[in-house]
Amino acid sequence: MKNLSYIILDGNLTADPEEKTIAGGKTLANFTVAVNHTSNNQEGKDKEEVSFFEVEAWEKLGENCVEFLRKGSKVTVMGNLKQNRWKTSEGENKSKFRVIASTVRFDSIRKKEEKVA
Repeated sequence: MKNLSYIILDGNLTADPEEKTIAGGKTLANFTVAVNHTSNNQEGKDKEEVSFFEVEAWEKLGENCVEFLRKGSKVTVMGNLKQNRWKTSEGENKSKFRVIASTVRFDSIRKKEEKVA
């Protein structure tokens, strides 16, 4: 039986998506989504916080993100969590979570500016 690691994020891009082409010609778009939320501080009062989530969007979804999303764009991202683990050259264990997007809803769209030749 598979376990579930599904996540839904509603926030804004912190920078323009970065496009990469990896071995085999697959397209990958990387971007970070800032999500504002409220939590209680030690005095029990609401405190505004921001969390940052790194997102991977593959193939056509990634291409569309690069074309239509810009810094500040509002998005809703749905996908799975993936944990990458590695050891540093000093032998220290490190890990990082990323969201592998299955759906990206463009809540505010700004068409890519045309390049001036």
